[in-house]
Formats: sequence, C-alpha cells, structure tokens
Amino acid sequence: MVSCATVPSPLSRCFPFSVVATTAAAPTKLFTEFSTPRRNHFCFPHVVECLKVRICAVDRNRVSSLQPRTRAWEDPDDGSGSEYDDEDEEMEEYDLDFESDWEEEKDASATVTGVNKSTARKYEADLVKEVVQLLGPEERQILQQNAAPNLEKISTAKWSPLHTLALSGQIHSMDKLLANGLDIDNVDKDGLTALHRAIIGKKEAVISHLLRKGANPHVRDRDGATPLHYAVQVGAMQTVKLLIKYNVDINAADNEGWTPLHIAIQSRNRIIAKRLLVNGADKTRRNQDGKTPLDLSLCYGKDFKSYELAKLLKLVPANRDL
Repeated sequence: MVSCATVPSPLSRCFPFSVVATTAAAPTKLFTEFSTPRRNHFCFPHVVECLKVRICAVDRNRVSSLQPRTRAWEDPDDGSGSEYDDEDEEMEEYDLDFESDWEEEKDASATVTGVNKSTARKYEADLVKEVVQLLGPEERQILQQNAAPNLEKISTAKWSPLHTLALSGQIHSMDKLLANGLDIDNVDKDGLTALHRAIIGKKEAVISHLLRKGANPHVRDRDGATPLHYAVQVGAMQTVKLLIKYNVDINAADNEGWTPLHIAIQSRNRIIAKRLLVNGADKTRRNQDGKTPLDLSLCYGKDFKSYELAKLLKLVPANRDL
C-alpha cells in the first residue's frame, strides 16, 4: 500500500508537484517530481526547503509516516555578530528557470543575427536618404562640414558631450568621441571629469569602462574632491571598492581638509566607513575646523547611529586585511 500526503504550498498554482514513493530499486526510495509547461522534470531545492512537507516512506513491508517539518527562515548574516566581518556581500537573485531562458535566447539570437545585420544596413541606408531629403540646404551644408564629431561646436563650459554621455550611459557614443581625440580627463567649469559625473550618477558600467580606458582615478575637482569623495558621498559601495583597487589615496583631503572617511561619517554610512578604515583610512585626521571623523559622529547627538559609528571608529583597527 502506498499513500502520499498533500503538500500545502502557495506555489502550487505555479509549480504543481507531487511526492511519489517507490520500492523498485531499493527498500526505501523517495522521489520528488516537478513539472511545468516548459520542462517536464526539474528540482527547486531552495523552494522545497522552506515548504511544509509530509513525506511517506515506503518499503517492502511497511509504510511509515514522517512528521511534518517546517524550516524557519533565517536572515542572511550581515556581519552584525562580528565587528570586523564584511557586511556588504550582496545576495544574488536567481530566476527559477534562468538557465533555460538563457539557452533559448542564445539560440534565437544566433538564428536571427544574419537577418538583423542585413536589416540594420538597409534601415541605415534608407534613413540617410530620408533625412537628406528632409534637410534644408543650410542644414545639409552643416552635415557635410562635420563628417566627424565637431567637439568645439557641441561643447560649452557647462555642457561637455563626454560628461553628458557618461551620465546617460552612452558608452558607444563616448568611445566615438574618445576615438576622435577628446581627452578622457577633460574637465567642465566645475573641474569635474566624466569619471566624476559617472560616479555622481552611479553609472557603474560607465565608471568601469572609463577606468579601463585610462581615466585618472586620482583627479581632483576645483574643490579638491577626488572620485573617491564622490563615490562615498553617493553611497556607491561597489565604486568605492573599485577605486581602492586602483590604489587611490584613501586619505586624500579636499581644500577644506575633508577626507573620504569624514564624508562617510557625515553621511552616516557605517558599511562604507568600515571599508575605508580596514583599507587604511586615518581616523585621527582633522579637517580645517579641527574635527575628526569621530567628532562629526558625536556632533549628530545622542542617537543610535552616533553610538554605532563611534563604536566603529573606536574599535576597528586601520590597515586590517579583509
């Protein structure tokens, strides 16, 4: 006799499954079968683990019932149990059928690549003809005079095309400007480079691309602020880690004596402050007003964050390996 209990789950509408017991190959075997319209058999162990499952064990002579077991959810470890453990590891999210989707998209892309290239060439040729017909005589003359980007005519002291493209994430267009001789460290009227702007806009792909292309990670704006100052200010942890890998001066002070650690404490960002400390940030440095990072923390008053940051600054040693 074989009996199977039902499995209560809010996912049953999307992922119906059953628990099947068999004695064909061994005295006791348990199999879990899942099915969807796209794939007949696959398993979601991380889904099953947090379901209430009552499984029937079957052998040649008897059927024994296992007690229902519920696995309680545990929050991911954020390092709160240790003063020095890294707290900023991001949890990765997985699509349940990601691998299948990716393979299908890859096959489809390979099939239409040739067609897309041919279509794109035809579209571009048709577009050129159409636009030439739409332009007036003076407009056509401007186009003829500027076969390549005319950097002088598309720039102002405030609006640099490279900065604009960096903020909008237009990497391909950025590369075209750089290929036509534009200085990658060109500054606007505020002394900001495209790297500064990309960091302010939290454009991680652009930041990485500019650094690979040779952008100066040590450059300062007119106030003496470095890219690291801005990365800390906007809370861009991944950019902070990237700049540290490029050996930026972690204790660089701006014109008012503020280091990136001062900025981290001002923004009350404990995780970034700790990252700076363990990579050598000097917690004793004073700004022009004579304030250390600890002083800034205490100036916020008697709240939890002030105490938390004060404890961090007191206990985390500098130059500690991650």
